[in-house]
Amino acid sequence: MENTNTELGARIKNERKRQKMTQQQLASGICSQSMLSSIENNTYIPNVILFAQLCERLNLSLEKTLLHPYPTISQNSDFNQTIIQLCNAHHYLEMKIYLLQNKITDQLITNSDWQTYYYYLGIATYQTSHNKHDALYNLNLANSYTDNHTTPTTLELLIRAAGAFINYLHEDRASANLTFLSCLADIEHDRIVAPNDNLNSIFYLYAYCLYQNTEFELGLQVINRGVTYITAHNSHFMLADLFLLQSVFLTSLKHSQEAKLTAQKAQSLSEIFNTELYSLASLH
Repeated sequence: MENTNTELGARIKNERKRQKMTQQQLASGICSQSMLSSIENNTYIPNVILFAQLCERLNLSLEKTLLHPYPTISQNSDFNQTIIQLCNAHHYLEMKIYLLQNKITDQLITNSDWQTYYYYLGIATYQTSHNKHDALYNLNLANSYTDNHTTPTTLELLIRAAGAFINYLHEDRASANLTFLSCLADIEHDRIVAPNDNLNSIFYLYAYCLYQNTEFELGLQVINRGVTYITAHNSHFMLADLFLLQSVFLTSLKHSQEAKLTAQKAQSLSEIFNTELYSLASLH
C-alpha cells in the first residue's frame, strides 16, 4: 500500500528537535525511548495509533503528513484538488454541480479519466438524491471504461462496492452481499493492482449496510476486519469512522460502556487526524 513511511521518522525527529524536546520526553507514556529511536531512524515503522500519539504530543498535523490518494484524472491538478476538498468535507451537492460543468468533461482524455469522472458523479448523485437508477447508470458508465485485465484496480473495486452499497439499500441484498464479500476477499488477499488507502472505505460501506439490516454481529465482524486491515497497513483513512460506527453497533447490542469508549476513540482520532466524521444521524 502506498504511504509515506520513509518520511515519518525524519518528520518526527526534526519536529522534536525543533521543539528542543528529548527522546525521553517525547516517548514518555507512549513507547520506549529505544522504540522512538528506531522510528526516527526509519528502522521501525509505527502503527497508526502510536504515530498519532507522537504527533499529538508534538502538535504535528497529520493532515499534512499522511494523505491517502484519491482517484485522479490526468493533467488536471485543479480538478483533483477540488474533488479531494469536497470529499473530505462530504459536500456532495457541490461536487455534483462541479462535475456537471462542461469545462470538466472537456478535459477528460483517457479511459481512466472517464472512469474516475463517472465514479465521482455516481457517488455524488446518490448522496444528493438517493436515486438508485441515476447513480447506478453513472457507476455502470464508469465500469464500462475498465481496461482488459483479470486483477482489478483500486478504482474498479470502489466502483463495484459503490454499486453493491446502493443495491443493498434498495433491497437487492443477496447480490450486494456477494459483491461486498468478493471485494473484501480481493482486498485482504492483495489481489488488487496498486492498492491504496481508499480501499478502507469498502469495509465501512459494507458494515453500514449490515446495520441497516440489523445484522449487528456480522457488522461488528466486518468492522473488526477493517480495523485489522487498516492498522496492519499503517493507514488511518476511515479508521475513526469505523470506530464511530462500531459504537453504534455496540449500543444496539446493549454494550453501552464499550460503545462509549469506542465513540471516544473515534472522536480522538478525528481530532488527531483533523478529519470530519461521517454523520450517523440516520442510524439512530
